[in-house]
Amino acid sequence: MLRKHFILANGEVVPNQGQGYFPQDIQRLYHFPSHLTGRGQQVGILEFSNGYSLTSAELFWQSHQISTPQVTFVSVDGTRNDRGVQPQDEEASLDLQWLGALAPQAHILIYEASAGNTYAEFAQSMAQVLQYILEDTTYHPSVLSISYGDAEATFGAMAVQKWADLIAQLDAKGVTVCVATGDQGAYGMHRLNGDPIRHTDAPATSPAAVAVGGTSLQPDGSEMAWTYLGPQNGGATGGGVSNVFCTPEYQTALKLSTRGIPDVALNADPATGYQIVFQGQPAVVGGTSVSTPVFAALLTLVNQLRAETGRSPLSGVTQIIYQQELSLGFRDIVRGNNTFNGVVGYDAVPGWDACTGWGSLDATQWVETLSKLP
Repeated sequence: MLRKHFILANGEVVPNQGQGYFPQDIQRLYHFPSHLTGRGQQVGILEFSNGYSLTSAELFWQSHQISTPQVTFVSVDGTRNDRGVQPQDEEASLDLQWLGALAPQAHILIYEASAGNTYAEFAQSMAQVLQYILEDTTYHPSVLSISYGDAEATFGAMAVQKWADLIAQLDAKGVTVCVATGDQGAYGMHRLNGDPIRHTDAPATSPAAVAVGGTSLQPDGSEMAWTYLGPQNGGATGGGVSNVFCTPEYQTALKLSTRGIPDVALNADPATGYQIVFQGQPAVVGGTSVSTPVFAALLTLVNQLRAETGRSPLSGVTQIIYQQELSLGFRDIVRGNNTFNGVVGYDAVPGWDACTGWGSLDATQWVETLSKLP
């Protein structure tokens, strides 16, 4: 169930002579407001059997002159932080490092639980974590970042619906849940020998979640849908239409048959990847597992400004995206697709599409618009 990250060592295509994008690059290219830091906000990251090394995270932040944020580890079921010693711990490392880089004065909460050994066990664990946060009286995150999931069919409709119900309850409480749409394009399954048809990832299809897709971001600011064009299956942005959820009211104008994802998209292509420090060494990562905490950091900045002006944390962000689409000033993406593993994907077209949603964004415009809403 771990979202895979594809590391490219080709210095000719990875930014910064092969080192990947630095935080200041992403802040500049997406126009993050420099005066906001996440101060006073709590933001949660969900991890499943993936630990992190705070020492490696501090090396990353220090190398980019970023102050170390407050980090609290919360074990939901007794699962420990293994300190980032396993290869799969790259997931927790990138989540923490990039969320902390873009919202360095936020209080970051790492909610840890067991991934289990089966899809059914993972489904139960996901529900347990969401329920735990819903009932938690100690910490009060206003944003959650989830970089885990798989095709809806992998878990079954009942499990996926349960997640969606909990996410809706969190959203109503003022906790915006951001979920990665996956790295397997329109195919949407981690198992490459599954049914060669289109799938969409859960819990990203949850109607109250903000589904975050992936783009390929060039140093000049131009973008296209993340599609790997090489001879091997190197990944592509997840996206498509749900087989579980009906069309939510906020998407009726799009004439979709069911819930469509993603809603937004940010850089996720490993060829235009992000730098992290993993096990003490620099690495370059990609995937919607990175675009999701980047987007979660942006919403944390929004909620900081809202708090400073006497407003409550945002809720109903997914609906707002479709209602305020023009005022949010999306950067429409009209090139690329999410074909993957022999399954023909969706094309990026003007307006909303099932590989980049409404597109990427200007972070400052988002902050200015969303911070003023009632």
